[in-house]
Amino acid sequence: MKTFRNLAAGLLLLTGTLHLGSLLFGKFETTSIITLIFGIAYLIIGFLLFRNGRGILWFGAIVPLVGLLLAVLGMVMNPSLLGAIFIGIDIVIVACCFILIFRK
Repeated sequence: MKTFRNLAAGLLLLTGTLHLGSLLFGKFETTSIITLIFGIAYLIIGFLLFRNGRGILWFGAIVPLVGLLLAVLGMVMNPSLLGAIFIGIDIVIVACCFILIFRK
């Protein structure tokens, strides 16, 4: 089960970095603020997932789930490869965290 935690933490750090990096190369839009907030949140949750504790797993599941829903809406309005990558990563993160939450 440590593998699921490390995978989720590593992917959160990756996607947090990608969120913040995308702001450097893209133009500033209203969605940039949301991207900034999620990038910072993903980095914080990613670091905290390396520590033991079940409470952070809920944040590791719920915050990327909200990000996933927003990314799907964004893909409907403006499809992009980066959006598709964010969706794929978020699916894996959410699955790993829920597996850890509901394990026996």
